[in-house]
Amino acid sequence: CRILAELAMMLRFVVGALFPALLLAAPPPINKLALFPDKSAWCEAKNITQIVGHSGCESKSIQNRACLGQCFSYSVPNTFPQSTESLVHCDSCMPAQSMWEIVTLDCPGNDEIPRVDKLVEKILH
Repeated sequence: CRILAELAMMLRFVVGALFPALLLAAPPPINKLALFPDKSAWCEAKNITQIVGHSGCESKSIQNRACLGQCFSYSVPNTFPQSTESLVHCDSCMPAQSMWEIVTLDCPGNDEIPRVDKLVEKILH
């Protein structure tokens, strides 16, 4: 049990340290395109009930959010030999702010592993 607790603590540290850096590295979204000035990209966090499960354990329902939206992507034709960088872009609707939460699932009938901790991304915005 001590090894599992140490692994869980290490995983919390790694998740807490790495994920904010990955979110900061993402390029800003494009809301308008010159070809379609009347169209806008959008992204919203919608409330959902999420089922967290694991084989041999009892599932739990939690309240969370899912990102839903419509984003722009484009690819401009290249020339050869290439005189400029390729103009390819693809946005995605993704969390602007989230946190990680541990959800503990009970595993009845399993004396070796009576509980399983699952990391769940909780979307805030």
